[in-house]
Amino acid sequence: MVRRCEFCDSPVPADATKCPVCREEIAEETLERLLPLLKRPEAKEVRFMGIFGRLWGVIRRPAATYRDIGQRPEAAGPFIVILVNAAIIAGLFLALSSKVTTVVVVNATAGTTANVNLLVSPQGSYFFIVALIGILPSIMMGLVYLIIGTAFAHFAFKLAGGAGGKMKTLSIVGYSMLPVVLLRLLSIIVIVAVVPGYPEVINFNDTGALAAITPALVTFAYTSDVWFIIDVITTGGFLWAGLLLVFGIREAHDTSTLWAVFVSIICTTILILTFWQVH
Repeated sequence: MVRRCEFCDSPVPADATKCPVCREEIAEETLERLLPLLKRPEAKEVRFMGIFGRLWGVIRRPAATYRDIGQRPEAAGPFIVILVNAAIIAGLFLALSSKVTTVVVVNATAGTTANVNLLVSPQGSYFFIVALIGILPSIMMGLVYLIIGTAFAHFAFKLAGGAGGKMKTLSIVGYSMLPVVLLRLLSIIVIVAVVPGYPEVINFNDTGALAAITPALVTFAYTSDVWFIIDVITTGGFLWAGLLLVFGIREAHDTSTLWAVFVSIICTTILILTFWQVH
């Protein structure tokens, strides 16, 4: 939605403080007065930020950072977010695996055995390998979600009168997913701290580590009440991402703050509803 001068009704840039036609001072948007967090950066051109500066900036200084992203969009930052997310998913798998106990032989001659954590057992290397291999499909899935999310968001932005290109939208969507990834780190801590240990001791037979992944183990891993807590945490990440989208939509697509908030609410609501339907 194009912002218009309150005096002469001429279209003006979304961040203008003076009308280019009648030269009157334009009042700050009401939403920006009520929520100082949403105030626009004073400088039209912000200094160039590196990728890691942007990753830190979207958390610490989103307004200035998204102005920089809107002026210089790139895909490297979103790809790093996808890589980190894939590594965290591998961490979730290992955190669940750490809840399983297995039997190891301490003294083969005497036949002495002991119960130890699965990850430090001789078969533990198998689970680390599975976690590493699983990073690749997680990356591919992340790329698919990024492309689909970008296509949907870009359509929504254009429908709302946005002026930015597809690369700007991809950068915005990719960087805005960072809170979801960060809160998934918290999910690993929740699993380690809250999920109880698997009630049975796993005995490996001659077929090796594959014998440990049984339907009972899968049921134990994914029917715990802790997953509801993790889903709530993830939803909080989506809400945080929705707030970041406001800055991104406004800076990359030159819209008013109010319109950016409106479009962000629609995108975030659809994202959260889809997430809970899948679960």
